[in-house]
Amino acid sequence: MRIKLKNLSSIKQAEFELGELTIICGENNTGKTYATYALFDFLYVWEKILTVSIEDAIIETLLDNS
Repeated sequence: MRIKLKNLSSIKQAEFELGELTIICGENNTGKTYATYALFDFLYVWEKILTVSIEDAIIETLLDNS
């Protein structure tokens, strides 16, 4: 997942890609903490809004057909 940030505290523009392990590093006062907070809030809200319920029978059918 590629994340883009614009005009967030000291961050004028940033772009990074999330992987299994994503490390955000840089000098002091460059916006690493703000980027992390923004990412956490985005993923938290995304999980709450986009939660999808799938019946077990449908999942089993999909797994059996793969």
